[in-house]
Amino acid sequence: MTKFHVFLLLLVIGVAWLFMRPGDPHRTALLFGTTDLSSVQKQLARLPDDERKLMEHYVKRSNGDVLTPKFADPEDSLTARTFAEAIDLQKRWAAKQPVADAKAADRKADREAQMAPLRHIVEARVVSAKVMTRNEAQQQSDPDYAKKAHQVSDATTFVLRVRVQNHGSQSIVALKGALQARDRDAYLPMNLCWIDLQQEIASGESTEFYCGNNAHLASDQQRAFADQVEGRFTVEWEPQYLKLANGSEMNSGRQ
Repeated sequence: MTKFHVFLLLLVIGVAWLFMRPGDPHRTALLFGTTDLSSVQKQLARLPDDERKLMEHYVKRSNGDVLTPKFADPEDSLTARTFAEAIDLQKRWAAKQPVADAKAADRKADREAQMAPLRHIVEARVVSAKVMTRNEAQQQSDPDYAKKAHQVSDATTFVLRVRVQNHGSQSIVALKGALQARDRDAYLPMNLCWIDLQQEIASGESTEFYCGNNAHLASDQQRAFADQVEGRFTVEWEPQYLKLANGSEMNSGRQ
């Protein structure tokens, strides 16, 4: 075999290898609007372990959102459109996290200290959480709803029953605050209920009410909360404003 034939053979093998080798997984496009990576598992599997973890953490942190550069936070840019970009942004984010976590812990400690006096007086908690049809939710708030003309709908919505308890020595006459759920599987907390009461709750007494928005369809995250997925959610009560019958007012500084 001549040198020319050897060269030609190597050339053919090289071209065949280029066409047969799998594509670079770093070029894989990110899925928009979802954290479900099941459709790109083959590409993920071809990444080194450390890069695959960075990818998964980025998608969880971004919640599937892709921002344009001009709208992105320079300190926490979520603009990645490919695996490579996501890995790079997650590396940068992770490098800054120790300092950011320390600052966040200080801010949280300040918030907790400001909310503590209000929490000492008033408690808000979730009694039940359900996913039901809009018709069921409307009938729940209006017992005579079924007797009225209405449009039948199978669309489902998320409904909470909330209890507010007065542990103080004075009657409560006004209250504002939020119930949130910290989600083990999501970066941001889930808003459960914004409470804005203008009614008297006597010392030692409580009141219950339904909280929900029939205009919104139940999300997968809300369904998981209603199903009480073990260990996934932690409910937090964040009071903002409290007014007592004697005229005194308390504000936690929460916005």
